Amino acid sequence: MCGHHLAILEDGVALSSQLIRAIGRNEGNVTVALTDLFAWASAFSADELTDYAAQIERLVYAASELGTFERLLRTQQERKETAVAYAMGMRPTGPIEFLTAPVRVDRP
Repeated sequence: MCGHHLAILEDGVALSSQLIRAIGRNEGNVTVALTDLFAWASAFSADELTDYAAQIERLVYAASELGTFERLLRTQQERKETAVAYAMGMRPTGPIEFLTAPVRVDRP
């Protein structure tokens, strides 16, 4: 096993163990477990936190059963980076509307 794969395995086992223990301590409430473990999770709105909890719950149990932790680790890192962006003052905008036809512009 190469070092990269070993690092993913070690980090994934550590994160999933931490999450499973926190979920158990909080009587199965993943949302509370996440906010207890990660202070930055409080940067999310209630809907975002609910979505994060549902996504992590699916991934942590699947990763633990299958022994593959890449998606769990990637998702966790993406959520943390979003919280950092929120802390810097960035917030999501409305939905992006794509043009149905190309538009010529003078200067892009």
